[in-house]
Amino acid sequence: MNNEVEGGGAARARARTLKAYVALVLGGLLTTACALPGYDSGSVDGRWYDFGNDDSATYDEELSKEPVDYQPRVLQITPGLINHQQKQQASRTLGEDQQRISAARSAPVNYTVGAGDILQIIVFGHPELTNPAGTTSNEGIQGQLVSADGNIYYPYVGQVQAAGRTLQEMRERIADGLSEFIRQPQVDVRVREYRSQRVYISGDIVKPCTVPITDITLTVLQALDQCDTLASKEGGGVGVQNVMLMRDGESIALDLNEIYATGRPIPLEPDDRLLIDDSANRVFMVGEFSQQTALPYSTGGMYLSDAIADAGGVSLASADTSAIYVIRGFVESTTAGGGPGLRTVMRPNVYELDMSNPGGMLLANQFQLQPRDVIFAAPASFVNFNRALALVLPSLSAITQSYLLYDNISDNNN
Repeated sequence: MNNEVEGGGAARARARTLKAYVALVLGGLLTTACALPGYDSGSVDGRWYDFGNDDSATYDEELSKEPVDYQPRVLQITPGLINHQQKQQASRTLGEDQQRISAARSAPVNYTVGAGDILQIIVFGHPELTNPAGTTSNEGIQGQLVSADGNIYYPYVGQVQAAGRTLQEMRERIADGLSEFIRQPQVDVRVREYRSQRVYISGDIVKPCTVPITDITLTVLQALDQCDTLASKEGGGVGVQNVMLMRDGESIALDLNEIYATGRPIPLEPDDRLLIDDSANRVFMVGEFSQQTALPYSTGGMYLSDAIADAGGVSLASADTSAIYVIRGFVESTTAGGGPGLRTVMRPNVYELDMSNPGGMLLANQFQLQPRDVIFAAPASFVNFNRALALVLPSLSAITQSYLLYDNISDNNN
């Protein structure tokens, strides 16, 4: 009888111990749920984007001693916002730098011969002078090479300075030289190979390439179309948007979407360099998407629905589809008044969309994204607890199994 009482007391003691373990684990579970890294169960209440004040300062800010505030501007994605966005898109104009270089060569410019060009000189009625001595280029094209010092040799005329002259000036010079031997010579000068003047394209492409300048004005879009290594980048499926034009020590950022939209070509000049920069040509998908990834921004524009589809869609098992956010870069402004109260304000735009209904999906299909946008899908309220539970369950299972093993050993010993 006493053994049974003692056995029952031991069982009750073990039960109390198990309850204590469970209470301890559940307490840790709740603590873990509250402190799960990167998540907040109240993150969709509209305050997750509270940036607060900046505790650090840049060198310029240290000099000016101006405090910096981060004040997000939250905008609901509505039909009115979509309409405003479309009007802005329709009224887009080139930036000042792009307008300046697009108007720099409004009139046609005569081609200037340079060293390395191959010329074909035709003297009508005198075939022996059209291709004297059967001279050909290294590719078998009839013509005369402009030497490194810029000269060509032509029968009865001698050394002729070609580099720096237009084709019309070359015609007049050779006709004048031949006039001593031929009555009223009829001369034509053509460029068979353009090799002296080029545009260089490099950057985020498979291999740098060069495009020759000819007697027809070459634009930025035409140069990019002629760059074969650019077309082979990433299988040719993604277009280029951001290009840096470097000319005479000046760097000018070009937005190809703006160039396409305005229809104003950007003419190129000899020795211009185009640097392809796709690093700024991304849209970032974070949060409750099937894939958290950086998507290439398509030439011609990209809509929110496209980005979500390319990321594999929203994870319906964990996302709060009523809380989809588009975070768009900082815009610097300064409070009015000046003086000691002057404050620098960095205002990111945060666009919020409810995609839990068909209307929201229609808006997503019309909302235009911009490069470097961050699309964030917030987690549902229960997701944080479930994730914390998944972290704690292995420990709980190990504790329970250890206790049961101890219990079985104790029973066998008794």
